[in-house]
Amino acid sequence: MTLTENVNLISLFIPLLTGGILGCCFFYTLWFTVKKGINAKHPALWFFGSIVVRMATAITVFYWVGNNEIWRLAACLAGFVIGRILMTKIINNATPTGIEKGALPHAP
Repeated sequence: MTLTENVNLISLFIPLLTGGILGCCFFYTLWFTVKKGINAKHPALWFFGSIVVRMATAITVFYWVGNNEIWRLAACLAGFVIGRILMTKIINNATPTGIEKGALPHAP
């Protein structure tokens, strides 16, 4: 498929859905890492391990879903961004614990 070909929108639904699931998983894992990394004995291991796993997974899924088609890759990226927005809204509605509030005394 090239840029000048007609795009079947139905065929882009699966990459969009896959990108949304990937985005939700990616940002939930980021939130989980920060939550656990605050009180960990070795936070650098949490953060470094998390970024390696999250980025390797995201790059692999984008490569697999994109399948050398720019429109499929764009749909997957759009789903990823939608997943980010969705997880941001869900996580912001979660109530922080006392440990999380006290971890950064300068933050509101």
